[in-house]
Amino acid sequence: MKKRRKPSSNRSRRSDRQPKSNRRAINPVNLQPEQSRDRIKLIARFIGVGLLNTIVGYGIYGILIALNMPYLVALLMSTIMGVIFNYFSIGRLVFKLRGGLIVFGKFIAAYGLVYGINATALDALIEHFQFNPYIGQALCIPLSVIISWLLMNYWVYKKDK
Repeated sequence: MKKRRKPSSNRSRRSDRQPKSNRRAINPVNLQPEQSRDRIKLIARFIGVGLLNTIVGYGIYGILIALNMPYLVALLMSTIMGVIFNYFSIGRLVFKLRGGLIVFGKFIAAYGLVYGINATALDALIEHFQFNPYIGQALCIPLSVIISWLLMNYWVYKKDK
């Protein structure tokens, strides 16, 4: 005859559990729906503020190109002029943080990396593929946006979770 084990105190009995039909399927989206909505709102704010920042940065770049400034110098100057504007708009409007010296340093480092990648891609488009500086920079914008998002979200304004 088999011995029947008593349920341990840390196990719940079948009758204590929710019926199968009411339990949620194991799906990351269902586990934290409010986090999913917050993430969508964060991305939407980043895109909205990013559009404004892109218009400002590309506008400065375009004016400098029109003034016959070399394209890499124009890109550097527009990046430098846009960093302060972008720091406050992204930090306050997107991530709702004011930051500090460490965050500002990380922000500048992130934009330095974005500038380096953008300058390399722009130089290749102009020198090797013969694009004009306006079109070349317009083609570099999506790459810069993706890299900026990754750096801002996962490094500069990373929240301890």
